[in-house]
Order: sequence, then structure tokens, then C-alpha cells
Amino acid sequence: MTVITRIAYGQLRNLRYILPALMLLFAGGCTGLRNLGEGEKLYTGGEIHIEESINIEDDRNVESELQGVLRPIPNSSFFIFRPRLWMYQVSGEPTGRGLRYWMRERLGEAPVLFRDVSVERNMRLIDNRLYNLGYFDSDVQHKLDTGRRKISVDYYVFLEPPYRFGDLYPVEEDTQLANAINQHLDESLIEPGELYSLELLRQERQRIERALKEEGFFYFHPDHILFQADSTAGERRVDIYTTIKRDVPASATRPYIIGDIHINADYMNRSPDRVSDTLKLEEGIFFTDQRGQFKPETITRSLFLTPDSLYHLSDHSRSLNHLISLGTFQFVNLRFSPRQPDDQHKLDVRVLLTPMQRRSLSAELKGVTKSNNFAGPGLSASVTNHNFLGGAEALKISTNFAYEALVGGQRSASAREFGLDASLRFPRFLIPFGWSARSPVMSPKTNISTGINFLSRSDAFNLTTVQAGFGYVWNRDLATQFRVEPVKFNLYSLSDVNEDMEGIIVDGSILRQGLFEQFIIGGQYGWVYNSMLKSGEGDNDWYIQFNMDVSGNLAHLLLDKVLGVSTGDDETHGLFGQSFAQYTRGDADIRYYHQLGEKSRLAFRLYTGAGFPYGNSAMLPYVKQFVIGGSNSVRAFHPRTLGPGTFSSDADGGGIYNIYQTGDLKLEANVEYRFDITNLFKGAFFVDAGNIWRLDEDEDVPGGQFDSAQFHKQIALGAGTGLRIDAGFFILRFDFAIPLADPATDNGRYFDDVRLFDRDWRRDHLVFNLGIGYPF
Repeated sequence: MTVITRIAYGQLRNLRYILPALMLLFAGGCTGLRNLGEGEKLYTGGEIHIEESINIEDDRNVESELQGVLRPIPNSSFFIFRPRLWMYQVSGEPTGRGLRYWMRERLGEAPVLFRDVSVERNMRLIDNRLYNLGYFDSDVQHKLDTGRRKISVDYYVFLEPPYRFGDLYPVEEDTQLANAINQHLDESLIEPGELYSLELLRQERQRIERALKEEGFFYFHPDHILFQADSTAGERRVDIYTTIKRDVPASATRPYIIGDIHINADYMNRSPDRVSDTLKLEEGIFFTDQRGQFKPETITRSLFLTPDSLYHLSDHSRSLNHLISLGTFQFVNLRFSPRQPDDQHKLDVRVLLTPMQRRSLSAELKGVTKSNNFAGPGLSASVTNHNFLGGAEALKISTNFAYEALVGGQRSASAREFGLDASLRFPRFLIPFGWSARSPVMSPKTNISTGINFLSRSDAFNLTTVQAGFGYVWNRDLATQFRVEPVKFNLYSLSDVNEDMEGIIVDGSILRQGLFEQFIIGGQYGWVYNSMLKSGEGDNDWYIQFNMDVSGNLAHLLLDKVLGVSTGDDETHGLFGQSFAQYTRGDADIRYYHQLGEKSRLAFRLYTGAGFPYGNSAMLPYVKQFVIGGSNSVRAFHPRTLGPGTFSSDADGGGIYNIYQTGDLKLEANVEYRFDITNLFKGAFFVDAGNIWRLDEDEDVPGGQFDSAQFHKQIALGAGTGLRIDAGFFILRFDFAIPLADPATDNGRYFDDVRLFDRDWRRDHLVFNLGIGYPF
């Protein structure tokens, strides 16, 4: 027995040498160099080296600009590995469309060889980009860095100080077009002393085009303007002379007014055998609908063009946006044609609309992941009538079913969920007393909804929810959206409570009512700004969302102050045998994204929220309380295992379900560095921090009350790394995190109890998170 043990131990010791050898062998194959042909050398990229004669102040990141023009792009790599090139090579020549074909064509990447590289062409591209940035007298040289199986190129760029803009001179003509252009030069993007940039000149031409089209110059184009640069002014300055091209067509030199407007509401679906009448709605506006599907005012309400008025680009854009956002047309086209003879300078407009199928049926099988780490498959189906009442109203009836299991938890549990919902959306404001308004960008929406949802938790209870709502959604611009729901109604009913939970939530009537059995009747309000929806591309993006939820105030005022209804045995007002909730709750979600390069980005999030029960409520409804932890929050802690404050549920029966680990206040911050490994695989490193607190002391939750002098010592901290599979339409996320500070045990100390190299500590503290989509 001793001999056998000794042999086994010796084999284990050998693994210390065998495993590194196998890893080196695998690494050698994954570099993609072993499978190159005879005489072939892999191109591993070009490197830009900036050499300045003097210190140059230029915040445009010239090195990154030049790096972006180099071609071809080398094979993607991760450290020394090139997994996509390796998959391309090991898949060989597929004979069909099986696994090897998928590996080669979808996951693989053909080798980029040095013979495909034109160094001279890259040098010309560098010279051209430098010239566009104002470096008119630069010099570029190169040097090859040659290895046994690979080659890279070093480009050395010698820079002199860049040229700057001097004076901007107007068009020296006395014509209607020249005068219109000169009028807008006072608002020019080109300012004396700014670094010369060809891109800025291009943007200036586009700005002038938009300004002129806003004044009726429908046929004007940016190419009709020329900027002539004169670098002989001295002091490394470039004077800009604005000119008009000689061959500009006459139609581009004058403004136009709107003529007649002809609306065809059934353009592509019209039948040649069916005769339709054309209605004259008002002077200059005509309407045709062969099948009689739409009310004329539905279309005219979305048109901002008016006969005999000057053409404005903004009216054109708003009309398109409103017609498209009606949600009932498959194609929308506005065609402008000059009226003949053209001496009137009028544009007749044809509004050509192609309706989509009136009814549609859709079904979706999806993966569901929630903040409480329940994940599983879900199925949803819906039927929609896109023109329910003839005014582009959308009636949608939908159902959903999901089965979820607890992932990465300390116990086994499952949940089943079934819901049935109906909604009716109007493409306009439905407001009492006849008042109406039109959104400046897209058609506003009025939503009426109702639904019922049934949730069954195997480890807890069954919960039935009935909801109804009435509200408005509109956009101020493409990036900014407002949501106002003056009527929001929710009813929660608890049943089939698990035996283990009976003593926790049934024996305490206040806790049970606060958790589930309450009416929520009030209003919700929201504001969202998303800069990523803007057309311009930049390195910085913001996503900001504010929400406000107010409940029970009008009901309490009516019952208590107006009608004088007395309270029940629990000293609260109620409806249908249940009390209604009275509270105010608000939250803010602020996210910032900074692009570090083509393949990496930093993402930041700050979330804060607070809820205040009063009047008819002693506590916030459970569904309105804040929780923390899980795959979209502080990932080093399982859902509802953190907070409030320094509270720990380990010694409390409620900890089995984390019923007590909710709060009235929440503060959370996240930082994540995201980078591309390949086109399919992405990586991340992240740090999460935060906690929740109660407003009032609770004997069942010791240490959970917010204390302004101590809360900063109760911030939990976690860090980790993640792998994401990004298929474009679907992102599967695997995150691993460890706690660096736990307010329940560390008492404000960070890193004191972190033992990364202790196997037992890692087993107890390493948290796995499975998610779908990015956490923020």
C-alpha cells in the first residue's frame, strides 16, 4: 500500500513538469506560426512612432489617427495567441457545411501574410492623413522588424508644428445664394487659431447645407461649396476662402415653397381594378386611400409641411419621423418635384405610404436571467392589430411563460411564471378637455394596459399580480424620452406559502402586508437620455435615467380628508379588504462609456435610489424596495445576501429567503473594462461597490439603519473578471467575482480577509454569475 501511494505521489509531482510542457505545446500551435507555408511570414501589424522637433500641443491623438489608416489589419490576437487563425488552420479544407466549415468560415480567420502588405501605400496613407490634420511638412520613414516566421513594420513619423486656421473669408459674389451662405458664416465651426483639419471643413460644409435647406434651398448640396486654403499667410496659418462652384445648377441657387400635397395611404398595395376617390381635405392637400383603412387626420396630424409655405428641412425630417413612428407603415416616402414651369419655385409633394399587414403574430423563445440569479428558458407570444380603430392604434395581446432555476446559489429552487397582458397604444396624446400637442420629433404615444401575472416559487410562495395603467410616452429628440403615467394600479395577492416561510411572513401581518398584500395606486414618471441614439459617432456616450413613483396620495386624500372614511383595525385605509400603499420612491441610473480604442472601452455606472413610506404605509411594498447583489449588480455577492447596512441573515430564519435583505435606500457604483479577444469572444475586468439601508431601525434587521456618519464604512466592494460570447443578436455572459470587503464581517476594513491563494477561501467566496446581455 505504501509503494502504491509513493508511485501515485511521484506521478503527481511529475504533473508539475508535464502540464507546463503541454501548455507550451498548445501555445505554440495557437500562435498560428507552425502551420504557415514554406517561405511565408505572418504580418503582425504596423507600429507608429512619433518624433517631434519641438513639443507639439495636439489633443487629437495623432498616433491613433495614423494607426487607423494602416492596411491590412493583422490577425486578431490575445497575448501571444491567435485563436481565430489557429481555428482556421486546423479546420483544413472543409468538404461540406459541417463543423469544420463553421470553424473555418465563422470562427476562423485567414492568415494575413507580409506579401499582402504594401508599405509604400501605407506611407502614402500616413502622409495624406497628416496633411488632412495640418502637418504639411512631415516626413515618414519605415523599418522592418523581421523574425523567423513573422514580420512587423515600424513607421517613424517626423513632425513639424501643425498649421492653424487663419481668417475665414466670405463668398465674393452678390447673389441670393452667396448672401445666404455669407449670412451663416458668423456661426462657423472654423475659428482663427484652431488646428487645421480637413474633417472640420467637411463638417462646416454640411452645417451650411443644413442651414440653407432650413431656408428653402431644397436642391443645395455640400459639394456646391469650395474652401480654398492659402498657407502663404505666414506664421504657419491657413486662410480659408469660401467660394461657390461654377457649375452649380440653377435649382440649387434659389429657395422653394411647398405646392400641393398628395397623400396616398395605400401606395404599394393598390389594386389596378379598384377605383378610389381622391378627397380634397383642405386647400392644397389631397388624400387617397383605395381600401379605406385610415382616417385622413391620422396622416395629416403627422405632416408638418404646409402648402404655400417655405420649405424647411426640419419640417421634412419631423414629417418622416412622425409617419414612421406611427408604427403601421412598412414604407414611408416623401417625393418632392418642382412644378412645371419652374418659374413659381414650388415643390409639389407626394406622400407615399405602404401599410404593413394589419395583423401580425409573433413568438419568441428566449433565455431569461434575473437580478436574483434565477435563469432559464422563456416563451412569449403575441398577436397585434396595427390599425385597430383606423387611426394607427395598436392593439396587442400577449402571453408569456418562463421556467427558471437558481444558478450559483446556496440552495436549490425553481420558479414558474405565467402572464397574460393586453395593451392599446394611440399615436397621439389622449388628454381630457380637448387639449392636444404634437411631439417635435416622433409621434407621441398614449398607452392603456392591463394584465395578470402568476409566479410560483418552489421554495417560497405563489404570487398573483393584477395591473393596469394609463400613460404617455414622447420624445423631445432622438436621444431624450419622457414617460408620464398618471394612473398606475397594481394588486398583489399571496397564497400557498411554503411551511418554512409561514412563521416569517404570515405571523407578522404588517410584514405580510408590506411585502405583498397591498394595492399600489398612483403615478410613475420617467426621463431617459441616451446619447448612443444620436447619429454622430464619438468616444464618449452617456445613458441617464431618472424615475419617480408616487402612490396613494390621492386615495388617502379622498378617503381621509374628503369622504372622512374611518380606518380599519390596522389603522389604515383600504379598498376591497386590503390596504393601499402610500409612498414616494425615486431612483437615478447614470452610465458613462469611454472608448479607449477600436477594441476596448471603459464603462461606468452610478445608481442611487430612495423610497419613503408615510401616511397609510409603515413600509414600502416589497416589490418597491431596493435589493443589491447578483449578476447585474455587485457581482461578488449573491442576490439579496448583502445588506442592509451591516446586517447578516446567517443566523436568522429569514436568511433562507433573504426576506429581510431589502432596503429603503440604495447606493451602487460599477467600473468595467471591456476588451475584444476575438469578434466572438469578449473579456472584462470589473469592480463593483455598494449597499442598501433601512430608514428606520428594525429589531429583525440589526445594523440595517442608515447612519450618515457610518454608511461610508458599510460599502461592500467586489472585483472580478468575465468572459462574454457576443453573437450580435445574443450575448452570453460569464462573470467570476470575489468580495474585497463585506460590511457584515469586515467592519469597514478592505482587503483584510482576502486570501486569494487559499483554496478553501476561494471555494467559499468565489461567486459565479451567469447573465444574458451586458450588466449595464
